[in-house]
Amino acid sequence: MITVKDVYNQLNVLADVKLAEKWDNVGLMLGDNNSNVNKILVCLDVTTKVVEEAVENNVDLIVSHHPLIFKPLKSLDFTDDFKSNIIRDLIKNDISVISFHTNLDSAKLGLNDYLAKLLDLDDIRVLFEHNLDKEAGLGRIGKLSSSLSVEDFIVYIKEKFLLDSVSTVIGNDKEIKTVALLGGSGADFLYSLPDVDIYLTGDVGYHAALDAIEMKKNIIDIGHFTESLVKDLLKDYLSKQGIEVIKSNVEESPFKIL
Repeated sequence: MITVKDVYNQLNVLADVKLAEKWDNVGLMLGDNNSNVNKILVCLDVTTKVVEEAVENNVDLIVSHHPLIFKPLKSLDFTDDFKSNIIRDLIKNDISVISFHTNLDSAKLGLNDYLAKLLDLDDIRVLFEHNLDKEAGLGRIGKLSSSLSVEDFIVYIKEKFLLDSVSTVIGNDKEIKTVALLGGSGADFLYSLPDVDIYLTGDVGYHAALDAIEMKKNIIDIGHFTESLVKDLLKDYLSKQGIEVIKSNVEESPFKIL
């Protein structure tokens, strides 16, 4: 029988928890390492809807990218606190939660590597090397097989990442060949980028966009929710361990384009 600890150990082979950023919270968020696991649900975020989905599908373990518990909890108030109620429902239904976040972002075959390969980039290498492993680190950089205009490149990434829309900051009019990407919230890394034709990340704010134009850099904000593609990575990996794995079907971006 496969246990929660067995799943954790397999995930740690893919993305060692030592690769997590110091500010992050990764690993077993809730549950019993000795509990048996027959079915896993993989998701980006552990929300109320995702927990309901897990209960309906008789899931034993949720594996999420974003941590279930990030900020310290001072109390569990079941009156009107959504986080407390999520935790209560998980405990009541004997569902454990493992969250692998920045360690999975940085891992050699982790999320950023997966995103770069979805774009069919050549010569993929780490954008910002991890001090523990030169083959791991945040972000990836690579090259397209042939140059594209910004307009054609936008069409290309929307197709590859299944995006309806993107926000674009145009700092120069060069064609796109060399691409840097960093899933999630990576606007702060704009200032230490190597020479690339375009940078893909999420959560790009107003001031970072202004600075990019001043520095003549191109950015495409692909949105934080693009990281939901982690579900395909996790399902493919965990299914090879002989476990039934399902992807959450209830997740959607919290932002609506009106």
